[in-house]
Amino acid sequence: MSEHDDDKADLEQRIGRLRDGAIDADATGMVANEEAVAQIETLLPLLRERPALPSDQLHGALPADHAAHATIDLLHAEIERPKPDRSSIETHVEHLRAFPELEATVANWWDAPATQRFVWTITQIGL
Repeated sequence: MSEHDDDKADLEQRIGRLRDGAIDADATGMVANEEAVAQIETLLPLLRERPALPSDQLHGALPADHAAHATIDLLHAEIERPKPDRSSIETHVEHLRAFPELEATVANWWDAPATQRFVWTITQIGL
């Protein structure tokens, strides 16, 4: 099985778990209708399109002993987590934008439509 097939199987499993959770919640009265299931099924595949953080460019803009290297790695790891946390991502972005040598690169990445769509998606899904 190829890596793409593994990713697809993992995504299908996550969709199934979220669908089951929404249906279970509906059975207990926590969800008013099937709208939540449809939203999950629609938005979850968008998480496959994670924005590529320009980590190499960011690391390359800093001296080897700079403290921001750790934050770059933390941001990259957060984006790649199965359930990324929007507030953690935003915190790391704000921290990195405070460094003049990183500000433009981080701002361009953050403002890119793919990045904003990713952040919107994790917000809508409630991750």
